Amino acid sequence: MKIKTLNKKSSTVIAAMLFLVLTANVSFKPDEGMYPLSEIRKLDLKAAGLKIDINEVYNPDGISLIDALVNVGGCTGSFVSKDGLIITNHHCSFGAVSRASTTEKNYLENGFKASTTEEEIPAQGMISKITVGYEDVSEQILEAANEAKNVSGRTDAIRKKIKEITKEAEEKQPGIVAEVSEMFSGQTYILFKYQIFKDVRLVYVPPRNIGEFGGESDNWVWPRHTGDFSFVRAYVAPDGSPAEYSKDNIPFKPKRYLKVNPNGVDEGDFIFILGYPGRTFRHQPSQFLMMQQNYSMPYIQNLYQWLIKLYEERGENDPEFALDFASRIKGLANTEKNYRGKLKGLHRLDLLDKKQKEEKELQKFIENDKQLKEKYGDVLGNIKMVYDEILQLGRVPLFLSQLMRHATSIRLAALLNDYREQFKLSESERPSIFKEDNRKELIKRIDDIYSFFYPELDKKIITKMLLDAASFPEGERLTKLEAFPLEDNTKNRIDENVDNMISNSVINNKEAYKALFEKSEEEIKDFNEPLLQFVAAIEAERKHLEEAGKEREGKLNLLLAEFMDAKKVWLNKAFIPDANGTLRLTYGYVRGYAPSDAVYFKPITTLGGVIEKGEETGDYKLNEKVKELFKKKNFGRFKNEKLNDVPVAILYNTDTSGGNSGSPILNAHGEIIGVNFDRAFEATINDFVWSEDYSRSIGVDIRYVLWVTQKVGGADFLLKEMGVKL
Repeated sequence: MKIKTLNKKSSTVIAAMLFLVLTANVSFKPDEGMYPLSEIRKLDLKAAGLKIDINEVYNPDGISLIDALVNVGGCTGSFVSKDGLIITNHHCSFGAVSRASTTEKNYLENGFKASTTEEEIPAQGMISKITVGYEDVSEQILEAANEAKNVSGRTDAIRKKIKEITKEAEEKQPGIVAEVSEMFSGQTYILFKYQIFKDVRLVYVPPRNIGEFGGESDNWVWPRHTGDFSFVRAYVAPDGSPAEYSKDNIPFKPKRYLKVNPNGVDEGDFIFILGYPGRTFRHQPSQFLMMQQNYSMPYIQNLYQWLIKLYEERGENDPEFALDFASRIKGLANTEKNYRGKLKGLHRLDLLDKKQKEEKELQKFIENDKQLKEKYGDVLGNIKMVYDEILQLGRVPLFLSQLMRHATSIRLAALLNDYREQFKLSESERPSIFKEDNRKELIKRIDDIYSFFYPELDKKIITKMLLDAASFPEGERLTKLEAFPLEDNTKNRIDENVDNMISNSVINNKEAYKALFEKSEEEIKDFNEPLLQFVAAIEAERKHLEEAGKEREGKLNLLLAEFMDAKKVWLNKAFIPDANGTLRLTYGYVRGYAPSDAVYFKPITTLGGVIEKGEETGDYKLNEKVKELFKKKNFGRFKNEKLNDVPVAILYNTDTSGGNSGSPILNAHGEIIGVNFDRAFEATINDFVWSEDYSRSIGVDIRYVLWVTQKVGGADFLLKEMGVKL
């Protein structure tokens, strides 16, 4: 395969061409796009319905709505008061609430309210950040990449340069965390700078039968009646610097916070969303889609479905286990249903076939132009050659990573193997977790891992996954691994191997396992039980695949850049980069849709709908206080006169993805009128393609948020803090 490398001159020319294309007066479609901050000014938001100046939305030289946005542990949140109060989703704080709960004080089931700041409790694991700056570092990274001797070295060169850039940025601005995000593969790289909040505390979280009303039955479904919101608060040290939890910390004072509009929105109203959408894959070639459709998503969806059943059955008569695993089950269920929806969408739209036909048309276009053929003639063929290697591996890399993720015994063995390897390195060369000064952190990590260790579950998980791997045609390579019990791939044989491997391991004795980390190199070097050998074989294969993957990654880094350039020429248009966890804007309208023949869904649900769905048990268990208040028609100021009810959820045609959970839904004046939390089932395909016909996002109406907070939670003080008049 012949791959052209970009020299400095050609990369500069391409960068200049890209700059001209992106800075041209392009009129983007108003119905699609997760626009980076750099692209917002090119949109005609005034014509779309925005009533405020664009500088109010984003002002690189001043304060704007962007300054009110927070990345909340992978979700989005927004400041809604001058004292660091953040609103986000219930499902975004779910893990923190679960960790703070006990069977005696079950905040997850019953909700949590801190009437004073002194009563607020740590939201463990909910580290948050705000964007404080960004700059284009494409030239530096491409220059380093182009100096690599081969395509495999290109991957290492990019990673090394990114580390250098982030380290330099953090040294220049102590207190910030720097990250480089790839916007277009092999073309554009942006350095983002973040202020981190290590001390985030729970303020008000509604009961689970409000925050998760409808559960998995309604997840990724419209109509929706879920009060998916929560309030947390960001704290900093007295000098304003990031700090771990301390009673001496003070509430963070944001530069900007959002005004809460308790009047909500109506059908047809213009809205826009700011947030940190996760990953989309709209610019990938057809082979990427093939990998997702035929291998990745079916494997994960089936495995997660099985794991959910395993954990739920184990927790049926064990409330403590059920509480400990609630967050894990919720995460698995969310992904499982999302992938199920994506797979259904891929087949319904025949998207793979459409992508393949599109690429055939692109190839014809290239071949009909001598200059284009000389420059891009081999691009599609070379991409296919790289993906042929990836497709041959199929589910093997996934199996290796998922086994490490879900089998606690594998993680414990891997940690011990890693520790033994560190004796080969000097203290300064060792990873942070294995340095002598971080011994407490290592022990804490071990304790955290053990909190999810149930040997009988691990045996079932490992056996299930090994049996699956034995059935893969592409899994034959695994039977050749040393210490891998797949030579005789029958259930009885694997069962026996797994049972012996775990039952006879030191991991069954937590204190004995910890003691191994206190031993010398000489004392521990010969300790090599079957479980450690098994995990060593897994790690060796994973590392082998990772090294081979560097070469493929290096090739794709060049090829996908050329692929995008060719598409730009063919379609005569610029593209918005795929979502990658960085700040974006999307806009649209409150709008219903017709998901199937003769069916139309209105875009606003009401409290009456909650009552209609409510049952005493199951996913639709009705909150008693909600039931009582509705019976008395105690709606307060949050009643919508047109609906004669309290609005609960709204539907709109903005372009969102994972990570937009908790994003503020803003009206034409930039006021918060809802909190985004989901997509309709048909819109799970959004990560690959968007359409006005079926792409709809779902949010909780601010009127329901305020009604629940005041009437159910009795937290009038929060409405007062947000400036909402009662």
